[in-house]
Amino acid sequence: MSSTDFEFFIFLCQAGSISKAARDLDITPAAASKRLSNIEKNVGSQLLSRSTRSMSLTSNGTIYLDYARKVTSTIEEMNSALRQKSDEPEGLIRINAPFGFGRKYVSRFIADFIKENPKVECQLHLSDHPLNLIANSFDLGIRFGSLPDSGLHAKKIASHQRFVCASPSYLETHGVPEHPRELSEHNCIVLRQNEDTYGNWKFNKGDQIYHIRVRGNLSSNDGESVLSWTLGGHGIAIRAEWDVYHHIKEGHLKRVLNEYQLPNADIYAVYPYSQHLPARIRLLIDYLSESMNIVPFRK
Repeated sequence: MSSTDFEFFIFLCQAGSISKAARDLDITPAAASKRLSNIEKNVGSQLLSRSTRSMSLTSNGTIYLDYARKVTSTIEEMNSALRQKSDEPEGLIRINAPFGFGRKYVSRFIADFIKENPKVECQLHLSDHPLNLIANSFDLGIRFGSLPDSGLHAKKIASHQRFVCASPSYLETHGVPEHPRELSEHNCIVLRQNEDTYGNWKFNKGDQIYHIRVRGNLSSNDGESVLSWTLGGHGIAIRAEWDVYHHIKEGHLKRVLNEYQLPNADIYAVYPYSQHLPARIRLLIDYLSESMNIVPFRK
């Protein structure tokens, strides 16, 4: 019995369905179903009762899941303890980060970190949505904003904001909104990503919370396209501080609705280790935290 079978079964149970697990693992449902069947064949027992729309643990499946968690946890603790014995950090770190921020900042910070720690190897995987760290064997993820209760551990590495902004030419033509409700009168450029309900913008001021349904004739799942359209005067958008800091400083964009706060956008390092965090990963997190707080958008 392979430990990867245990990891797969745990992930499958967390996903709640074969189709969702297959989608998250970027494999076909048929491949996921075949792997489950092979596991059941190896143990000689049905572990999951499944239909086209649902699945549930059998009594033997419950026992298997319990032991799978114990075994994988023990293996993780053993590997982490062994890695801690090294005086000098070494080994592989696999990192997942968002495309835009990863290209502009994380890749540079990692390159500088490697210069100081030449025995460490880093693999950076950029994606347009956060990937499951455990299922994809990542050691570290860079995330923005409030984190779901996913069992991962997290450390805040930098304070960060989102801004509502538009070009001076757009505001001169269409006026400056003074209240979030006035956004209904504007062309709003919407970013569609992370499977969130897009077009719903949330603001708060003191104890007041405003949920605003915005509309516009431009939307994209690509942040660079949204920024380009905003700079081109096509509408109002919400963009990350790191992405628009210099454009605002140079006068190409202007912030609006400054008195209203958008949801948390702080930057976090997340990792699946419950204890015995490997030295190389702990050092990288500390290095990223130090680096994030001296980049231009923090000044």
